[in-house]
This record gives sequence, C-alpha cells and structure tokens, in this order.
Amino acid sequence: MLDIIQVGAQIGLLYAPLALGIYIAIGVMSLPDLTLQGSFGIGGAITAQSIVSGLSPVLSLVLGAVGGALAGLATALLHLRLRLNVLIAGLVMTTAAYSICLIIMNSGNITLLGQDTIFTWAHDLGLSSSTALLLMGLLITAMITLGLNWFLKTEYGLSLRATGENIQTARGLGIRTEQRQKVGLMIANGLAGVSGGLVVQQQGFMDVSIQNGIIVIGLAAVMIGRSIVHSSRVLPTLISVVLGILVYRIVVSAALDLGLNANYLQALVALIVIVIIAARVNLHRFKKAGSGSRRSRQAEQNQFYEEDRVASLI
Repeated sequence: MLDIIQVGAQIGLLYAPLALGIYIAIGVMSLPDLTLQGSFGIGGAITAQSIVSGLSPVLSLVLGAVGGALAGLATALLHLRLRLNVLIAGLVMTTAAYSICLIIMNSGNITLLGQDTIFTWAHDLGLSSSTALLLMGLLITAMITLGLNWFLKTEYGLSLRATGENIQTARGLGIRTEQRQKVGLMIANGLAGVSGGLVVQQQGFMDVSIQNGIIVIGLAAVMIGRSIVHSSRVLPTLISVVLGILVYRIVVSAALDLGLNANYLQALVALIVIVIIAARVNLHRFKKAGSGSRRSRQAEQNQFYEEDRVASLI
C-alpha cells in the first residue's frame, strides 16, 4: 500500500501545476479554457527539443512554460479581439497545438535518453531515482503553490480574482478586465506547460499524443480536491487542488495494481468526474428539496437549459 501511495504521489506532483492552472482558469477567472490541453503538449515539446539542443533542463522547463503562456495569450486574443466564445477559442488553439508540437519537434516523438534532466541532477547528488522524483516534484509544486498564494493576495491578484468573480462590477471599479483575462489565461497555460515539461523529463521522451485527455485529468483533480477541502481562502484552496491530483493518482495506481487494464484509464477518469458531479447535483437538490415549490424548481431547471444552449456560440 505504501508503494502505491509513493508512486501516486511521485506522478501526481508532476501534474500538480496543470491542476493549479485549471483552477486559475476555471476557478479564479471563470473561463473554461480548453487550451490547457494543448499548452501541456507545447510545454513538453519545447522542453524536450531544448534539452536535446543542449540547453539546461531548468531553462528548458522555463521555455516550456513560456510556450504554454503564449498559447494562453493566443486564446485570450481570439476571445477578446475576435469575440470568439472562450470554449471555441480554446478548441481552436488545442487543435492547432497538435501541429505546433510536430513543428517544434520535427517528428512525432523525441527521446531524452542520455540527456540531463532535473531528475538526473537530483539523482547525481546521491538520491535514489524515486526519492529524486518525489523531492523535485514536491519542491517545484511548493514553489508554485506559495508563489500563487502570494500573487493572488497582491493588489493585482485581487483585481484578477474580482474579474473572474463579477466582470461587470470589476469594470465599474475601474479594473481593466480584458488585460486581467489575458494575464490569467497566460498564467494558467504557463503552468500547464510546466507540467508538460516535468512529465517529459520524468518519462525520458516526448510523444505528440502526450496531451490527449489531459485536461480531464486536471479537472478531476480540481473537483476531488475541492470536494475534500471546503475553503474560500487562497492557500487552503490551492493546497486542496494539489491534494486532489495526489488522490487521483493514488486511486489510479491502486486500480492498476489491482489489475485494471491501462486501456480503461481514460474511462475511469471520466467516471470519476461524472460521479463527483452527480454527487454535487444530488446534494444540491436534496438541500433544496424542502425549500421552494415544484414550480420554482422547474423554473430553475428551465433557466439552466436555456443558459446552456450553444447556438449563440457559432
């Protein structure tokens, strides 16, 4: 059991920046940005190509983050300048990201065999491979979490949160909301790029398919974490997101240890998300069961159906 927890924590910490990025985009900015999936792949591609080109693993990781941030900026410009719904803008960028990764790598995959990574650096200090992976993942995740905690409490960070909470009120307070949305999406996608770079350095190769389904994994982590820890404060919320990805990866490790076919992993992720959403919806209905008439509940449901229509997006 301890081995399962250790493996889950080692891999989960690599995906923690992605989960934090999804929280920034959806939880802070209220923007359901699908670009995060493409940014994960772009970050991995840039990191791998930079390492094989002779750059240091740390600089390569930074460049991967910059690549992800630029993808987020592109989505923000599509959303703000061309008036594309953020879902459509993210879908367009995620589609483009696949080709961007191929262009960056000049092939479908890159191997890092024999190349230095941040994990081999830690291993060269005398640490075992598993310990190096765990400590480096913990160090990077802690730095990002504490950095976000500080940033979101600054005056600029508060204006970022205000923009996501109520954009009309934020504009009334003189906040340049369009700029805040650009910065928010750049931060979120930059974090996704960091995760892509970490995963590539850990597994020792970059494959263009690395990004497939990754956003659902991050979303599952955020939902699990927010279901475990209920807090409106910044640091506990960020920690809950990290906790969520750790729990998710431990569950996956346990499932594989019990003999689950790896081909079923994506279905397992989707099932986890569905179960969490269903639990939340049923709990919400249960709390409202004793309040309000049936007609009012029906009106609320009809309002949801109306707001959920997508014809206006195209």
